[in-house]
Amino acid sequence: MNTTSTPSASPNPRADAGLSRRGRLVIDAPMRAFHWLFALSFAGAWLTAESERWRSVHVTLGYAFGGLLVFRLAYGLLGPRPARLSLLWHRAAGLGEWLRQARAGHLDASRTATLAMGLAMGLLLAMAAPLVLSGYAGYAEVFGLAEVFEEVHEALANAALGLVLAHLALILLGSLMRGRNLAGPMLTGRMPGAGADVIKANRRWLALLVVVAWLGFVGTQLAQPAIDVAGASRGGHHGGHPADDD
Repeated sequence: MNTTSTPSASPNPRADAGLSRRGRLVIDAPMRAFHWLFALSFAGAWLTAESERWRSVHVTLGYAFGGLLVFRLAYGLLGPRPARLSLLWHRAAGLGEWLRQARAGHLDASRTATLAMGLAMGLLLAMAAPLVLSGYAGYAEVFGLAEVFEEVHEALANAALGLVLAHLALILLGSLMRGRNLAGPMLTGRMPGAGADVIKANRRWLALLVVVAWLGFVGTQLAQPAIDVAGASRGGHHGGHPADDD
């Protein structure tokens, strides 16, 4: 007696449904930790830039911002492929194709928003180092050009704020066009839908190290009566202004 069986579409459809609801892991924990601490450092430094009372906070967050940038560059060179800086370059390379389509009158709104988000993030990362260095140079009176460096720093800070606001607006626009929350993956690491995880190792341990290092630096500096990172070159003048002096 011959019997035949019809194979099911999946050996475990219930498990597949659970994975679909859970989504795919597309952003690892270190990248998410960097993103939110980077944003917090910039926002805090911006809000305290004009206040003498909060100068120590501004100084500390300015240097924390710079430290996070160093981590991002290292992770972008040595980390997993989804975190590589080369992906930002790949997105920027799509600008040529976008321009050709624009000249031909064929523009895809969703692709335009995605390209703009990538460019905004890439420009913000590129601007971060000059922002921190110009603030330090103004504080330390490098070459006796404190006022010049302070003006440059303020201009860069304003431009960086514009990029941050543009980035947020593009996320909102992209979310509305696609009908899903594009900011969600930066919170949970996961994107809705079925499929294999893009991230194979979440590296929570590294994210924890980044958070602990940030908290340790900020907490230690703010616990001191005065911050004088460049005190050796200025004799403690101003009590410590970081990457800035907006």
